[in-house]
Amino acid sequence: MMRRDVLGTARRHPALTFGMAGGGFALLYILSEPVLDALGGQEFTAPSAFLLLFVVGGFLGGALVAWLLWERLGGERSPIRGAGIGALVGLLAMPVVFYFLELALVVVDGNPFEPLPGATPGIQLGSDLLMFLLAPLLLGALGVIVTYGGTVIVGALVGFLLARE
Repeated sequence: MMRRDVLGTARRHPALTFGMAGGGFALLYILSEPVLDALGGQEFTAPSAFLLLFVVGGFLGGALVAWLLWERLGGERSPIRGAGIGALVGLLAMPVVFYFLELALVVVDGNPFEPLPGATPGIQLGSDLLMFLLAPLLLGALGVIVTYGGTVIVGALVGFLLARE
């Protein structure tokens, strides 16, 4: 009975469900190394606050992309379609994490990009804007590789479960 209630709530709020899955995956990913070290006999060291930003970014990325795509693409229509759209959510959520981290870096440290020698202010602004937009996309692509496609697999699993009767 409780299982139906949880699944019903998850189906009524797919963006929140994908957000929880993204944040949970990020938390498990950043805790995996300290836990393995502790199991190997070393002292457990908690992740830094910077790494915990990945958890917030994972939640925001999963929720935002699912909010934009899930119902528009009809993810709830069938389990196969749900898995495909869920995988797409998992793939596209990764750059959102890096946009979030980049914004946090700008707030804390200012402009993270090197100034171009001899560039006019307009060229410098254009260069910084281009780097701001493209760097998270590249890091997101690399992040999918580093996690062995885990975000895509988690997204597909969540999509499948949400669309299943």
